[in-house]
Amino acid sequence: MELPFKNIITFQKNPELQNTYDVELNNIHELGMFHSLECHLVIYPYSRKVSSRDMSLYPFSEYVKDILSHQRSAYAKIVSPMSNIFGLLMGIVITIIFFFLKRADLYSIESIVSIFGAYVIGKELWDDIENFMINISRKWRLRYIENYYSYKLEKQTTLTHYSYLAKKERYGKSSLMPEKIDFIEQSNSQTIRMLFNIKDLKTGHGSSAHVLSIHVDPNLLKDFEKRGYMLGVKISFNRKFLWIFRCYEFFQSISGNSHGCLDDDCKWVPGGIFYRNTVLLGRIKLFLNTGLIENGRMIT
Repeated sequence: MELPFKNIITFQKNPELQNTYDVELNNIHELGMFHSLECHLVIYPYSRKVSSRDMSLYPFSEYVKDILSHQRSAYAKIVSPMSNIFGLLMGIVITIIFFFLKRADLYSIESIVSIFGAYVIGKELWDDIENFMINISRKWRLRYIENYYSYKLEKQTTLTHYSYLAKKERYGKSSLMPEKIDFIEQSNSQTIRMLFNIKDLKTGHGSSAHVLSIHVDPNLLKDFEKRGYMLGVKISFNRKFLWIFRCYEFFQSISGNSHGCLDDDCKWVPGGIFYRNTVLLGRIKLFLNTGLIENGRMIT
């Protein structure tokens, strides 16, 4: 299997801001054959003096902080309807039972309380069922996966286009706003997951665009650069047929001065790109095959 586009991600130090690293997405104008593009990045410093508190992934860390503090943001939390649907199904089942076995009591207080109770219990029970399905299928080829994204872009307004123009002036090129994101901050690393709709990428952007900036505490910049870091990148090119997605996933990392990836045995392969082909229907994911691309370059 071949990588559709080389050097899809550019990661470089900003020449004017010494404690800032910019991430850009390339070959945007050639992505029209796909329905969506996913880009996941994790940054992990090797210096024990640098923790996740000393790094910021702008602008997404600020978006999430605003959401968690109940402030207005460009993004809003994604609320899954599945718990409500499952609770409603439980309520319908109890209603059917009353209809066939105790039809005379269908409109009684007892039946109404039972139906409502089934709905509430069903809502609470769905989270446990979901976690069970995720955990039990974790090592299967056909898995029920966790939801990758927690936040979605709010509906765009006319003023949004002005903000795009301002960002282009700020960064020197157009800036991308993913349709969905998730931001994970752990003790020593930060992870951002982004999903882009190709229709949005094809509007008003050139061949490359700014995605995010990684800011490092200036007082710890020397330690950050001296010891190095792991920058892990996953790119998924997704095609869609009805409700089914065919996903072509590629993984590569920068570790110190080396580009490479981990293979199926978790061994570091210098210059390698790990790939995985999957099929996705909702939260059900089928893992087809994996492999290695030797001497490839996904990050420049």
